[in-house]
Amino acid sequence: MTPTDIDLNYVVDGPSDGRPVLFVHGILTCRAHWLLNLPAFHEAGFRSITIDLFGHGSSPSPDDEAAYHPDRYADRFTALRNLIEAERWFVVGQSLGAALTLNYAMSRPDEVIAHVVTNSHSAFGELERIRDPEAARERAQMMIDGGISAVMKHPLNPRRARAFSDAQRAEFDDAMLLSNAEGIARTMIWTSPHTPMRHRLPTNPVDTLLVAGDREEAFTSAREWVEQHAVNFRVERVSATHAVNISAAEDFNRIAIEFLNQHT
Repeated sequence: MTPTDIDLNYVVDGPSDGRPVLFVHGILTCRAHWLLNLPAFHEAGFRSITIDLFGHGSSPSPDDEAAYHPDRYADRFTALRNLIEAERWFVVGQSLGAALTLNYAMSRPDEVIAHVVTNSHSAFGELERIRDPEAARERAQMMIDGGISAVMKHPLNPRRARAFSDAQRAEFDDAMLLSNAEGIARTMIWTSPHTPMRHRLPTNPVDTLLVAGDREEAFTSAREWVEQHAVNFRVERVSATHAVNISAAEDFNRIAIEFLNQHT
């Protein structure tokens, strides 16, 4: 895949000579998910590369099932890295995005310096919960039937986060309203079933930090599994909900930046 083949919306920002960091959001959000984080990373000397997953924000919604596979996302991440002419870079993944970046980092460790992830049922949850095709079809149909309104009202959509100012919420909404409900539904059906990572984490080759939000009680068992079984993982717990980088933005920024700086 060449840079001209990158069919995801992406934005490069921050100091032109900064250390590059790829940010990958989760489902039912978009690249504006990182509004509370990018200024701190830029100030710390990092250059950000943010993307919209298929169906989300300004990215397209292809009808080719194969395009949504985590391995194809890895191809696009490599193409983006080549585009910005980085031999290696840092990677940050949130929720479903964490599953995609874990697959990428573990498949192509020579491209990744270090890796930060947040709460991710997609990556760390139990297989039976993730690979439930009937439940996935039901969730997907709700998106299709409800359209963009259902996307904006979904509990996983972080637009109601108290940490957002009115201006930031408006900026998030402007980006998120460009999303395509059918593309998000395809993500639920065609991406999510391929995201479980527990079977691979005992051989993880890349130094990885999990910033775990303790206020999401449903994630506790997954976090404990990571602490007991995952290799090359450091876990930092903060008082945060599922969208850790938003609900505890200052803690996330500080912890993540300190961790990445150790690998400069």
